[in-house]
Amino acid sequence: GPRGSRRAGSAPARRGARGAVAVALVVPPLLGAAVDSVIGSGPGWTMAAGATLGAAWSTVLAARRHALWWVVPLPPLVVFAVTAGAGLLGGGSAGAKTLATSMVRWAVAGFPAMAAAECAVLAVLALRGIGGLGRGRRGNG
Repeated sequence: GPRGSRRAGSAPARRGARGAVAVALVVPPLLGAAVDSVIGSGPGWTMAAGATLGAAWSTVLAARRHALWWVVPLPPLVVFAVTAGAGLLGGGSAGAKTLATSMVRWAVAGFPAMAAAECAVLAVLALRGIGGLGRGRRGNG
């Protein structure tokens, strides 16, 4: 029936939707890190704001597409990757010991942005849950 035909045609749409969610998650912190780099600081408040915005935006998109299972845990990993990438591009030194030390510093420096991004995810989920409760009551009453 219509359900089977919808499923068959939705695989490319799902891939496109996942791509849009991934772009929403990754691009804002990258832009924030680029602005921080131009300003002359390491990844800082602009990157944290971008990570928070990206996490909220991607969560909204993912919730609409039932893809929360892979979006919810990713913001801290994206923040770490952006912070580490900025650190490496910004003159990270060679050597395994120095790299390991730098990675710890990047994780510590990125923690406020990681926490803010994950809080944005939780806030969006809470707002969607509260909104869903209100819709359920009106539909049943």
